[in-house]
Amino acid sequence: MKISMVSIERDGIVRLAVEGNATASDFLGIAGKNPIEPVLGPNWANFRVLIDMSRVPYIDSSAIGWFINSQKSFKTAGGTLALYGVQPAVRQVLELLRVGRIVPFTDTEQAARAALDTPPAPGASVGTGGAPAATSVNGVTSK
Repeated sequence: MKISMVSIERDGIVRLAVEGNATASDFLGIAGKNPIEPVLGPNWANFRVLIDMSRVPYIDSSAIGWFINSQKSFKTAGGTLALYGVQPAVRQVLELLRVGRIVPFTDTEQAARAALDTPPAPGASVGTGGAPAATSVNGVTSK
């Protein structure tokens, strides 16, 4: 897995892109550091971050744990995280495990930007598409 910075927007949103499979091997040997830290620095969790996942064909449980722990760190430090462009196989795993309750994931960058400003409602999934479960984005719930 490779994480790269795409841009820092005027509104303070940081856009990152992830490329390649996200697996346990990406989290070994980094001595407790979050993989985002080398890209954004030691105060990485202070930012509002959008991650483009369009080039990630596979994730394992380590990556899911990374997303969840990252979001907890973001919330503690005053930042937030949203994913977009999630591939169908990855989306299926995220929806099955209801990761959207903690880490919003959307089809488009625009929807992810909106999700940064609207935290998921308790018990709601922000992930869209694929599953018939109810989803909530910007306070609007749909089935």
